[in-house]
Amino acid sequence: MPHTHLTQPLGPEIDAYKAKFEELLGYEEATRWDAFKERLELWDMEKLREEGYVLTGLRGYWKKERQGGKPVAVFSLVDSEIEWNRFDAGSMITICREHPLTGKDEPIPGTVVFKTSSAIHVAFEDKALFDEQEALLEEGEWRLDFGTNDVTFRRMRAAIDALNHDPADHEFAEMAGGGEYMLRGTFLRDALLRSFKPVPDAQTPSSEAPVPTEREPAEPLEARTSPPEPEAAIQSEGSVEETQPLLTAPDPPAEINQAEPERMPTGVFSSNQLIQSWAHRYRRPNPIVIEGDPVLPLNETQTRAIAMMLSERLSLVQGPPGTGKTKTIIEAIRLLKAHFEVPEPLLVATYTNVAVDNLVGGIVAAGLKALRVGGEELPQRPGLENHTLEVKIAAHPLQRQVEKLEKSIDQLAEKRREAIEYARKVKDSKLTEQARNMFKEQLVRMRMKKFAIRNTMIHDIVSKADVICTTCLTSAVSALNVVDFPVVFLDEASMCTEPASLIPLMKGARHVALIGDHKQLPPVITSAEAQAGGLGKSLFERLTEEGDTPTIMLDMQYRMHPSISRFPSAQFYNRTLRDGTVDKAGKVRASLVPPKSTLLDDEQENELQSAKERLSVVFVDHAGGESKKDRSRINAGEAQIVCGIVEDLLHSNPTMTGDDIGIIAPYIAQIRLLDRLLKQDPEQAARFESTIGAHRAMQMANIEVKTVDGFEGREKEVIIFSTVRNNPQGAIGFLADGRRLNVGLTRARRALFVLGNAGTLRDGRGGLRDAGGLVLTGGGDKVWKRYMEWLEKERLIRRWAGGSFLPLGLGNKITS
Repeated sequence: MPHTHLTQPLGPEIDAYKAKFEELLGYEEATRWDAFKERLELWDMEKLREEGYVLTGLRGYWKKERQGGKPVAVFSLVDSEIEWNRFDAGSMITICREHPLTGKDEPIPGTVVFKTSSAIHVAFEDKALFDEQEALLEEGEWRLDFGTNDVTFRRMRAAIDALNHDPADHEFAEMAGGGEYMLRGTFLRDALLRSFKPVPDAQTPSSEAPVPTEREPAEPLEARTSPPEPEAAIQSEGSVEETQPLLTAPDPPAEINQAEPERMPTGVFSSNQLIQSWAHRYRRPNPIVIEGDPVLPLNETQTRAIAMMLSERLSLVQGPPGTGKTKTIIEAIRLLKAHFEVPEPLLVATYTNVAVDNLVGGIVAAGLKALRVGGEELPQRPGLENHTLEVKIAAHPLQRQVEKLEKSIDQLAEKRREAIEYARKVKDSKLTEQARNMFKEQLVRMRMKKFAIRNTMIHDIVSKADVICTTCLTSAVSALNVVDFPVVFLDEASMCTEPASLIPLMKGARHVALIGDHKQLPPVITSAEAQAGGLGKSLFERLTEEGDTPTIMLDMQYRMHPSISRFPSAQFYNRTLRDGTVDKAGKVRASLVPPKSTLLDDEQENELQSAKERLSVVFVDHAGGESKKDRSRINAGEAQIVCGIVEDLLHSNPTMTGDDIGIIAPYIAQIRLLDRLLKQDPEQAARFESTIGAHRAMQMANIEVKTVDGFEGREKEVIIFSTVRNNPQGAIGFLADGRRLNVGLTRARRALFVLGNAGTLRDGRGGLRDAGGLVLTGGGDKVWKRYMEWLEKERLIRRWAGGSFLPLGLGNKITS
């Protein structure tokens, strides 16, 4: 039995923690549900379809093969293609016959796994969901709603509740019959709850809304809030404190990675003398190397980060853009498993499925046995399919028994459906009730037997893996309840809400490393109350601010041309982010030479490059006005300039492909417009073919157009950033988030084009205001001001004047 708040030492801290986060999760869940409900109640069907939230008149059938162990249904229209919609892979949806709120049957939840212009593929937990409603998928028409469900919130609340469990109470316990007791909770409660300790005669600070504090003058102000969608942004008059201007003489860089004082090792590996000897020596600059030390393909700071992670039970690794966070994690795992041969199972949890794929690929390439759990039904990187749990289950000797059971279950369920259908036809209520109860007990017993066999297979597979890779939310699945996970690496930790970060820790964790960057994307929060209360602050950021957890920052970037990284390094990292993309003579790596472009071909000298070198950063200043579209914003003139830049790049660089180009826009309406112009508009398609040829024009289909969030953790050779905003009020709304600006400016490797109105961005105002009038500003307005000052100082602003800088006669399409 877990302790109560009266008997356990951390009872008051746990109570304070639960009170805070359960309230904030309540606000967030209510806001998401209200938005879903408001759409369905207030919007007519035409608007729901136009905005991509609903698809109707769909016919469905079951695919023969399961994906990720889940049954998959395919939905399509009988005589036409499916219109534009938001149902991308990974989207949560609900399916029903009528209306999800007023229909007679409960909507069935599912997850989109794949979509084309003609079909949507949806995975469901079990076909039994349809059996319970006596619904035959192949009959009649279905409606799909882009929706919400409570699974995420249930898992986060369960993780908070697990704080009541002290795993030390059951560490050596055995279950009846000799079974192994699976630990719940974490051994790190004292470190995680330190700031929730009651303060005598005062209110606990951590239970209040966070109060912004003044930072050191040398540190730029970072964003403190961020709305999940641009449409949610509310313009405000709020301002933030001024910080040191970017263009003044800098203070000396902060000594964030200097040698630390001696610390006693803590955590799982504290008694392993081999590990501690290595970690003690390599945690310092210029370590003493002894014979037998592993040679790591890392820089000094990355190696020191691993040494810290192995010697501390709780640690933080900050990884700015392009600094090799994933590589550092993989090398830490390889060191533990291949060199030190530790027996403990390792769990790596991330925020996104893309990050899981990257880790699995890297771990497999390092010669280790990686197992991907969850998300197997979603599209994955080629070559990783054989490392998923479901593929290994399919190859397990016991799987034939499961398949026989599944066949028997399907046959009985079909007989039950037929009996119910017959009873309804003859309108015999007594017979209908009998049919509903037919095979009910048999089906329950067979499903329980199937579950038991499956669990046996999962335990066998998980136990043989070197490392388990999953997302934070998926780490709650029952498949990972078969063993304890004392060692956890939490990647993308700054993107997770704190309750989500707890989920992978509640499996007996006693040694945890959090890897992230609180200067990049924060958790996505929709509720103003939840944001004000601190739900938008990740566990990574909270521990960083508290200053009690050992921390190191990776300080060498290997992604960007130095001129692209220069502003982000100064603005967000106090000039401590160094360039690993130049040689000792200061020459930029050949692979990062900017592409040919009318806008980048420049013979001016500036501080970033010598005469006659091509630019890698340029801002296109134009007068094309923005306009509102429902709750979003659009800038048609700017969209045409984007098309012109893409044309120019594909025309001037024969080897460049659409996959090399990424387009970022902060507003959904602008993304839809750009996607249509590049891929669907007949007039624009004819123009592309006439200017760059039909073969090159085919590359347009491969260009990704997404929000900043869609490019987190990724990179492109070229990024075109469409800011959209241009208005006399200087309102920049959703752009007023410095962290999102940081991500937007650091995705490009070779060239960055930023489009917008220089006056609006230089003098812009932005932020959020909640219902009570509390300003939740992200500081992005000040950062944009500094960015525009920097661009002007470096002479990187190009004034749009009806086509002066772009080829192919584009100018006559722009209002300037």
